[in-house]
Order: sequence, then C-alpha cells, then structure tokens
Amino acid sequence: MTVLGLALVLTACSSDPEPKQTRAVESPSPSATTASSTPPPPPEPSRLSGRMGKTNGPVYAVKVDNTGHAHPQVGLSKADVVYVEQVEGGVTRLAAIYSSEYPKFVGPVRSGRITDIDLLRQYGTVGLFYSGSQNKLADNLQRADLKLVSFDQDHTGYTRSPSRPMPYDVIGTFDRLRQRAGKVSAPPKMGYTFGPAPAGGKPAKSLTVSFPSARVTAVWSAAKKRWLVSMDGSADQAAEGGQLGPTTFIAQFVTVKPSAYHDINGANTPQTLTVGHGRALFYRDGQVFEGSWSRAKASDVTSYTIGGQPASFAPGQLWVALIGRDRPVTTTR
Repeated sequence: MTVLGLALVLTACSSDPEPKQTRAVESPSPSATTASSTPPPPPEPSRLSGRMGKTNGPVYAVKVDNTGHAHPQVGLSKADVVYVEQVEGGVTRLAAIYSSEYPKFVGPVRSGRITDIDLLRQYGTVGLFYSGSQNKLADNLQRADLKLVSFDQDHTGYTRSPSRPMPYDVIGTFDRLRQRAGKVSAPPKMGYTFGPAPAGGKPAKSLTVSFPSARVTAVWSAAKKRWLVSMDGSADQAAEGGQLGPTTFIAQFVTVKPSAYHDINGANTPQTLTVGHGRALFYRDGQVFEGSWSRAKASDVTSYTIGGQPASFAPGQLWVALIGRDRPVTTTR
C-alpha cells in the first residue's frame, strides 16, 4: 500500500501542466504617447478679418456703386475688407473683398477702374466681379492677374433689379459668379495683425473722410463695437438689414493723380496709387492711432504700422478709405 500510494503521488505530479509563460506587454514609446495625446492645432482665424470660425476661402472682389442711387447696397455686410476709392467727378466707388464668407447677392455692381489692378494684386489671383470697363482699360484688365467676371461680356449670374434705376440695378448672384471665375487664390498672410488695441490711442467719437465730391463719416458705437458708416450725411443701410460699419476704419493717405482714361462724359478717371508709402490713421475701439503704410511693389501686401510695430486691428470687418494726401480727415473727440 505504501509503495502503491507513492506511485500514485508521483503519477499525479508528473501530469500537472507546466507553468504558463507570461508575455511582456511593451509600453508605448514616449514619442508615440505624445503624438496620440497632442490635440490638433486650433483653426486659423480669417487672415482678412481676424474672425474665428471663418474660412480662408478663395478671394473675390466686387466693384460696388457708392452714390445715392446705389443705396441700400447688397451683400456688403459679409465683406472682409471694403476699400473706398475716388472715381470721376470726385465721388467714390467701393471694392469689396470676400474670403471668410460669401453673401447670396451683391451689388449694385459697377465697372472696374485702373486703380483696381494694383490694389487687388496683393491678394493673389482674385476673381473680379464688375459690370465692365472703359474700352481703353479693357486690355489692361485682361493682362492683369485677375479672373474677370464681367456683366458686359456675359450676363450669367447677374440680374437687373426692377426696383432700382439703371445703371444702379445690376445685382450679382454670388455662387453663380464664383462658378464663372474658376480657380482663384486663397488669401495671403496680410501685413497686419488682429488683437488688443495698442497703447497711445486718443479718444475718437467720429471721423469724416472728405473726397472732392463725397464724404464718408463713421461714428463709434460702443454698444455695437463698430464704426457706423454714413455716406454724404445719410446712414449707409444694408439691404439685408442694419447699418454698415467696420470694427476698424483706416484713412490711408495716398497719391491720387489723373490717368490716361476718361468716362463716357469725358471726365478724367483718377488713378489711386497703392504702391508706395505714407501716413495712415487707424480707428478702433473708440480711439484713433497715428501710423503709416508701405508697399514696395504690387505683389506685396500692404504693411500697416503703429509706433513702428505691426498695426493691431479689432477682429471684424475692415474699411480702408484711400484718400488723397492733401485731403482732410476730421476726427471728433
């Protein structure tokens, strides 16, 4: 019995399974852990308006009438940048720049001018929506780095509003005009930044930019945080509702000279030179700042500085009045 019991014990021991081998689990390398836990970079704000949550989409420019018959204007509230240019007779016309968002309709669309070629070059290959141009200027526009979408050449995407007098009745359907333009550039990094106001500003309640036969006034609204714009004493209302007004307004002093072109009445077309350098007044947050602008060549972006540092603008729409160097700009405090 003793021998038999010992044998049974040995048999049981020999049938036990071998101990399991444990496989080591590799820990992720520090670099892999860092890569997986690093959040994606935050979206870049609009390069043209500094607004978050907006795209840096293709750039389009629209020539918009700015005389009394043009109001209320359509689609300007969606523009990133609005330039005020002097045209024949000392009145003004607008060049509205769109990239962050696009309106459904825009207008009244009017003709292009020699000033537009250099002005728009800083944005790359831009889609230009306009109603036509003087015959002598057409060749220069064709040679420029622009995707031309003209009402005179093709009415596709344009309609005439029955409630507006001619020639202030041409309204563009933005999506249709974009299709006609084809591939255009995204906005470059511009020569200014968006952020808090710099030091050195002086209080400003309003400003008035006086062109030879027109004036643009902007009054600071602390409630709306915008400069509410009036043209020749009348509030500049948007067709889609509300009064137009940027968060930052620039009076950019430039050379305005006669050109080789004339309108149908024989009046000379002024040319505004946006390549060069000069003085500028910057209005934001109820303050005015003195500074300067510079642009060495047409393909460069315009650099704006305050106290020798890049100008800091309030995020939102920007208006730039291209005013002759000897023209008055009045600030009330």
